Amino acid sequence: MLAIGCSGLLPPSNNAGRWAIGSLLVVFIFIYQSTVGPITYSLVAEIPSTRLRQKSVALARNVFNISSIACNILTTQQLNVSAWNWGAKAGFFWAGSIALCLIWVFFRLPEPKGRTFAELDILFERRVSAREFAGVSAQELADSAMALGSLGKVDEVVCLEKF
Repeated sequence: MLAIGCSGLLPPSNNAGRWAIGSLLVVFIFIYQSTVGPITYSLVAEIPSTRLRQKSVALARNVFNISSIACNILTTQQLNVSAWNWGAKAGFFWAGSIALCLIWVFFRLPEPKGRTFAELDILFERRVSAREFAGVSAQELADSAMALGSLGKVDEVVCLEKF
């Protein structure tokens, strides 16, 4: 997005700049839709606790729809010649919003890779920070679950079978 914003600084008469903006947008959309875009669907389904999963998915979908409406209104205003007339310089705005999202993801989004739903529930129950999720061993989780008695009979079997 930053490169698109920089390309927007070129004069409108520069055809190469216009082609660069269009090409960069296509590349950005391709990379986003083949990497980060689909990941959100799996994270929304994996991260919430088992008891709140349905409500969390519904809430996340509603927030997505509302934020999509807001983004579409903003983009229309940014690109419209009779409104803000930012053109490709809107890439600077979206680069800033991407940077803020990356900071949030780095500090707040836990990595659920290789964890069962029961293990994720225990990690959240123990208030383990997102950066420390990967460092907690599965055996340590099983021991603390047995000591706390926080797992039900079915979850106990699932958690122990993994070890």
